[in-house]
Formats: sequence, structure tokens, C-alpha cells
Amino acid sequence: MTDFPLWAERLYNRPLALDQFKNDVLCEFAQNRMFGRVPDKITSSNLDRITVQGAAEDAVSVRDGVRLPYAIDGDIAIIPVRGSLVQKASWVDAESGLVGYDRLVRQARAAFMDPSVAAMWMPLDSGGGECAGMFAAAEAIASMAKAEGGKPIYAWLDERASSAAYVLASAADKVYGRREVMGGSVAAIINVIDKSKAFEKAGLEPIVIRAEWADRKARGQAGEKIDADTISKLTAIVDETSEQIITFVAAMRGLKEGALRDLRGDVFTGPDLLKHGLLDGIMSEADAWSALKAEARAK
Repeated sequence: MTDFPLWAERLYNRPLALDQFKNDVLCEFAQNRMFGRVPDKITSSNLDRITVQGAAEDAVSVRDGVRLPYAIDGDIAIIPVRGSLVQKASWVDAESGLVGYDRLVRQARAAFMDPSVAAMWMPLDSGGGECAGMFAAAEAIASMAKAEGGKPIYAWLDERASSAAYVLASAADKVYGRREVMGGSVAAIINVIDKSKAFEKAGLEPIVIRAEWADRKARGQAGEKIDADTISKLTAIVDETSEQIITFVAAMRGLKEGALRDLRGDVFTGPDLLKHGLLDGIMSEADAWSALKAEARAK
């Protein structure tokens, strides 16, 4: 049994918050898979070679013989966000490159409820992922931040934090990264494949029986030509989702929504992220960690 149908369902015909690099990799994998040209297992090595082993190692810790759902260094809990973000992936090992919003929220909430935890450190290395579950997770993180009367949460952009990953980062009290970090891509997309020509070339004709009054039911089935009405409907969905992303990030970062729209969904490196208000400062990881420790101790 293959897990590809689940990935196809997640990758196409629904809003995604991915940067162009991650989207290209996933789409190439999926489209090649349709023609039998790639391995039968999705792993970090045959996607975009994201190093997720560190996340697997840091996911749990032990204190006084009790296993914790997060790593902890002193009184700072570590909530890593590394890999492709999906709504629910608790059953997937970190090696697969998937991380579930549900798991991140459980880790953050456990750290929030732990009286021995003074602050949370959220290192991110992700090109984004599904929109399903993204807002709920970001809102949950924001509700636990110091700005809302909770604990200091610092997002550390480790390599990249784009699209859905940046939405999560924006929920933190502070967002830091190095000059070479990549982030932003504040918008959603929808991938669609018109397979009608491939079906025609193969001598296949798709026949979909619909109720007489439901001519728009499940338009765009495999082999059907993607018509203008379908494109218009999907465009409206992606526009609505992108507006929700803009509204959330603008509120979290204290920015004007128009200024975020002017970024046109593009990806930026550290200096431009700082210029556009998406980063609070450019510094080393050690300096950002020290700043969090100082804020945690200042309570």
C-alpha cells in the first residue's frame, strides 16, 4: 500500500502556505511519482534533504526520571519546528520530514503549564506546509506568549521560516535570525494539475456522473479539463486564505496589512526581513538565546 494518495490529497486543490522552493520540491516529487520515477517512500532525503535528525533528538527530554514532551535546557523549553508542516502527523517519525501542528501545540502547552519552565525557544527550519491547522496552532502559540500574559517565546529562524512556518514564528514575542536566513513568503497558494491532455493521449475519457442540479460538483476530477470557473473558485479560496495570513501576521508584528501585501508573497533574507519588520534583529543564535535567558530571569 502506498502513502502517495494521502500526499496528493494534501498537495493539490487546497490552500497551502509554502515557499516556492518547498513547493517546487514537493510538486516535482508528486508529479514524478505519478509516472513511477521516484522511490516509494517520502523521506527527508528524497524531498529537499532537510536535516531533521536534530529535531528527532531534541523532541523529548527526561527530568527526574520522567519523560517530557519537549527538550529543556535549564528553565527554557525547546519547541523545534523543522520540516513540512501538516495538520496532524503525530504518527509520523521526525525522520520523515513531517511535523504536525497538533504536536507542536501539545509541546508548547505542556511547557506553558510546567511551572519550572520560564521561557520557550522555537527554532525553525521549514518552508511551510498545510494551511489546515496553521491558524489554530499560531493562535495557540500567541496565547501562551509573554505579550498575552504568558511566558517569553523567542522564534529563531534557523536557515529558513517561510509561509506557514513564518506565520508560527510571528506568534512569538521576538523573531531573530542570522543575515543569511530566508523567510517571509506571506501568502497561500493552490496547486492544480490539468491531466486532460495526458488522458486524451492515453486514449482515456473521464466520465463523471453528477446530479442534474449539481453541475459544479467535484469539478476538476482526474482527466477533466480545468475550466475557467474552477480556476476562479480556487483563486477566490487562495485569496481569502492569503488575506487571513496577512491579517494575522500584521497583527502579530504590528505592521500594516498593505505593507505586507506589497511584499507580493516573496521570500527574503535577513537584512530585508529586518527592513520589512518581519525580524526583530540579526544576531547569532548564542546571542538570541542569551537574550531569552535574560528576559526569563528578569521576571
